[in-house]
Amino acid sequence: MAAVSSSTRVIDELASALFALDEGARSTSAVTALITREVAGWALAHGWSVRPEARVGVPSESVHDPRLGFVDVVVHRGGDAPDLAIEIDSTDKPWSLAKLRHAADAGMQAVWIRWGDEEWAGVYDDVDVIQLPARRRSAPRSRVNSQLTLWP
Repeated sequence: MAAVSSSTRVIDELASALFALDEGARSTSAVTALITREVAGWALAHGWSVRPEARVGVPSESVHDPRLGFVDVVVHRGGDAPDLAIEIDSTDKPWSLAKLRHAADAGMQAVWIRWGDEEWAGVYDDVDVIQLPARRRSAPRSRVNSQLTLWP
């Protein structure tokens, strides 16, 4: 049986923690915040430091026009372990994948946490994907008086 790498164990452990979440009847932004808090709590429980909205430089098509982006969370693990660059999305965002690939090229372990839609995020050699079940809810309907009015 092949040995499981420590980076695979870390992602599997994080995925287990995320799959155990109960998002209840929260909005999209509230579920994203819940996932972010869970990631931060999981990392802190390991003694790692967490930085939300961390800047990652992402070069555009033109080398002369570099753009900067942010990943949702960076987890500094210390020692020889690479930092984790984490994006949390409820939909497919190609820009998120581009940022994560840039982070992977810079030596970070890139993690894309996807939830909220039924579209599969994909499989990538340079980005670990945690695909959570689709949990998005449609916006609540406004409370307009829906009774029929009879015209004389």
